[in-house]
Amino acid sequence: MKIMHIGQLIGGLDVYIRNSVAYLNDEFIDFVIIHGKDDKSRPVIRNNNIVKEYTVSLSRSLNFWKDLLCLIQVIKLIVKERPDKIHCHSAKGGMIGRVAGLLTQTKTFYTPHAFSFLSSSSKLKYKIFLFLERITRFNSYLLACSESERQMGIKLVGYKEERALVWHNSVPDASWKHGKIEVTKEHFISYIGRPCYQKNPFFLLDVIRKVMEVDSSIKFYLLGVGYHSPYLEEMQKRISELHIEDNIILQPWLLHDDCLEYVRKSMFYLTVSLYEGLPLSVIEAMSLGKAVVASDVTGNKDCVINGVNGYLLPFDADVFAQKILELLKNEDRRKTFEINSRKIYLSKFQIEKQIFMLQTIYRRS
Repeated sequence: MKIMHIGQLIGGLDVYIRNSVAYLNDEFIDFVIIHGKDDKSRPVIRNNNIVKEYTVSLSRSLNFWKDLLCLIQVIKLIVKERPDKIHCHSAKGGMIGRVAGLLTQTKTFYTPHAFSFLSSSSKLKYKIFLFLERITRFNSYLLACSESERQMGIKLVGYKEERALVWHNSVPDASWKHGKIEVTKEHFISYIGRPCYQKNPFFLLDVIRKVMEVDSSIKFYLLGVGYHSPYLEEMQKRISELHIEDNIILQPWLLHDDCLEYVRKSMFYLTVSLYEGLPLSVIEAMSLGKAVVASDVTGNKDCVINGVNGYLLPFDADVFAQKILELLKNEDRRKTFEINSRKIYLSKFQIEKQIFMLQTIYRRS
C-alpha cells in the first residue's frame, strides 16, 4: 500500500507528517510526500532511508492561478506514483488533495489541523471558508487530530459519523531528549507560537502585563518567533508601549530539541490560542511533565483537564494572570499537575503506543 501525504512541511504539520511516517513500522506501507517549494524542511527519514518527496506550488495564500497550477502538478504526481490513498493536510493542502483525489478517484483522508474557518477574523470570511470546507468534502474521510475537531467536522462541516475518524496527534517521548543550547537558570514560563491571529499574541501581552503588575521577577520566553510571523513587528511595538520588554524574551526559530530544552527548564507551559486542532506543543510539554495553563478552546480541551494537569481558562486576562500567579506560588499544586500531565501523555499521546491506530485506519478505511 502506498500513502501520499500532501501538505506544507512547516511547524506542527511538519512534525505530524514526520512522526507518523517515521514511526509507522509496516513494511507493506510505503510513503511519498508532496509539499511546497518554499518549505524549509530537512528530508523525512524512515527506517534510515530518505522518504521520496516532490515539491509543488503549494503556498498558504489564496491565488487562483497558482492553486490551479498546484492542482495540475499534484494530479500528475498521483498519476505517476499511483498511491492507494491520499492523506492531505490543513486548508490549502486539504483542498488541493481532496479535489485531486476526486478527479483521480483516489481514496482520500483529510486532516484539518484546525479548520480553515476558525482562522477568520470576520463573519464574512468565516462563512466563505466554512462554505469551502463543505463543498470540498466530496467523498473524503475526515481524519481529525482530536475528538473535538471530529465533532466540529460532523456538526459544522457536515461529515457523516461513519466518515469522520480521529487519530490523536501523538509525539515521541521527549523526556529523554536534550537540546545543545544553554538555557537560562532564572525562573520563566514557556510559550511556543509564531505571532499570528491563531496564537492570540496581543491577548498574551495583556496577560503578561497583568502578571508583571503583581510579580515583576518572572520572565516569559516566547519560542518559535520569526518564521511566518505576520504580527511580529506590531507585537514588538506593543511590548515597548507596555514597558514589559525586560520580562519578555522573543526567541527566533530554534532546532526542535533546543526548543524543548526551554520548555523542560520552564516553570510551566502557557498557551492562549484562539483555536487548535490538537496542539503538539502542549502534548510535548506534557511529555516533559509540565503543568499547562491554556485557553478553553477546541484542541486544548482534549489535552488539559481543568484542575488536574493545569487550567482551562476563558479569554479574560485577569483570570489568566490570577491562575498564573497562583501556580507560581503553589509548588505542591504545580507538582501534582506535572505528575498528571505526564500520566495523561503516556496514556493518550505517546506515538509509540498510538501509531498502530493510524495503521489500522489506513488499512481498514
